[in-house]
Amino acid sequence: MTLKTAAAIRVQASDLAAPSHANPYVIGIDLGGTKLLGGLADARGQVLARRQEPTRHGTKVPVIRQIADLALALIAETGLQPKDVAHMVVGVPGTVSPQTGLASLSPNLALPTDRPLAELLSSHLPFPVSVENDVNLAAYGEAVAGAGQGEQSLVFVSYGTGVGMGTVIEGQLLRGALGRAGEIGFLPMGEAAHDRAPDSENGLYEDQVGTVGILAQHQGRASSVAELFAHAAAGDAACQGDIERLAKTASLGLAAIAVLLDPAVTVIGGGIGSQPVFLERLRHYLTPLLPFDCRLEPSAFGAEAGMVGAIYLALDACQQTNVLHQQGG
Repeated sequence: MTLKTAAAIRVQASDLAAPSHANPYVIGIDLGGTKLLGGLADARGQVLARRQEPTRHGTKVPVIRQIADLALALIAETGLQPKDVAHMVVGVPGTVSPQTGLASLSPNLALPTDRPLAELLSSHLPFPVSVENDVNLAAYGEAVAGAGQGEQSLVFVSYGTGVGMGTVIEGQLLRGALGRAGEIGFLPMGEAAHDRAPDSENGLYEDQVGTVGILAQHQGRASSVAELFAHAAAGDAACQGDIERLAKTASLGLAAIAVLLDPAVTVIGGGIGSQPVFLERLRHYLTPLLPFDCRLEPSAFGAEAGMVGAIYLALDACQQTNVLHQQGG
C-alpha cells in the first residue's frame, strides 16, 4: 500500500543529501495538546523504542525543539546514529496544507502558521521530515495494519479533546484541496446553527461532542470525561444519561459521514471514542438514522494509533524515495 505525499509537506530526502536506505529505520511522532508520543521502528514497522512526554506550551513554541529532542533521544536509546534514520513523520492536531505545508485550524495547540512545520523541524535534524494531520495518520495506520486492513476504504473518527476524521480510499489519504478534509468539528449541528456558528471557536459539532463541550453541558457532575464514564459505570443515573445524550448527538455526525463517503469500515478512536460503552451506544443510535448498516470498529491501536500511522507513512516515504533513486540511477 503506497501513498503519494505532497512535496510541500515533506522535506525531500534529496534536499538533505540523505542516503538511500535499503532497510530503513523511521520515527513516528504524535503531537497532542497534552502529550507527545514517539516511536522508532525498523523496516517492518516493529517499534524498537517508545517515549512519551507532556507537551511543552509557550509563546516561542518550545514543542518544535521538544519534538527534535525526543527524536534524538529515541535514536540514542536504540544505540543507532541519526544517519541511520531515513525519515520521520509528525502528526499534529490541525490541518496541513498540501500546497504550502503551513498549519492552521489548531485550537488546542498553538502552532506556527507562517512557516512550514517540516522546515522548522528539519532545521534541528539531519534527516527528512514530513508533517501530517494526526487523525489522518491514525486512519492510515488502521488502513495499513489495523481495523481496516484489506478494506478498500476506511474512515477514522476521533472523539476526544477535539473531534476529527481521517479518510483512506484505495490506499490514498483524502486531504482535500487545502488539507481541511475531515474537519468534522465544524459540521453545523443543532438549532439556530447560522446564529451560533460565528461564535464557535472549534465548530458546532465539536462544541457538543468534544471534551470541553461535554463538561460544560454536564453541569459539574464530573471534572473530566474519564470521571464521567467512571461514574456512569458505577451506576450514576445522571452520568449515564449524559453519555446517552452524547452518543445520540455524535451519531448524527457519523450518519452524515456514512451517506457522503460510504466507507467499508468506520473506526472509532480518541479518549472518548475508546470507551466501549460509547461505541456500543453509537451503534445503537446510528441504526435508526439510516436505511443500511454501518460497520463501526474500535481502533486496533488505541492511544498509539497516530504514532503507528506516522511510522507506516514514514516507511512509505522511504519506499518512494528508493523507487525514485532506482529510476534516476
